[in-house]
Amino acid sequence: SGSAITRIGGGSLGGKAAGLLRVRDILARLDPAEYPGITVDVPTLTVLGTNVFDAFMQRNDLLGVAASDEPDDRMAHAFQKGSLPAEFVGDLRSITNEVRLPIAIRSSSLLEDALEHPFAGVYGTKMIPNNQLDADTRFQRLVEAIKFVYASTYFRGARHHVRSVGQDPERSEKMAV
Repeated sequence: SGSAITRIGGGSLGGKAAGLLRVRDILARLDPAEYPGITVDVPTLTVLGTNVFDAFMQRNDLLGVAASDEPDDRMAHAFQKGSLPAEFVGDLRSITNEVRLPIAIRSSSLLEDALEHPFAGVYGTKMIPNNQLDADTRFQRLVEAIKFVYASTYFRGARHHVRSVGQDPERSEKMAV
């Protein structure tokens, strides 16, 4: 399978993206002739590495909010007020300039790598139709969705789950998207 997987920023890809990359590599080694009539592929994806998350958190002074017990809606609002790191915005804008299909903005956290503790459904996912005629509007919806997924790292249910597996959400979790 030759699915395009691109990366914006450095750091980790997180568990979900790393898993998809492994699946793509396994599929590439298979001989399609051995499995006639079966097509399995990994979708095209772009991953924002964990250093984009780190820069977003630090530059917008969100570490205090993340450690607070704010309700989810206030947590999301605080994150929406933040600005994504300028050095990555151009790459994100190019996505909305080129892509007009629906986009799923998915969490890909470091803790999702842990096989002994399932994290399915713990963090937010946003689907955007990405069908607006205006590229600026498509870009704005993408940015809002990324910030929502970042905020979901610290929603009450997510923090409770992370603590239940013996981790500290403010220290041990980093989010790729």
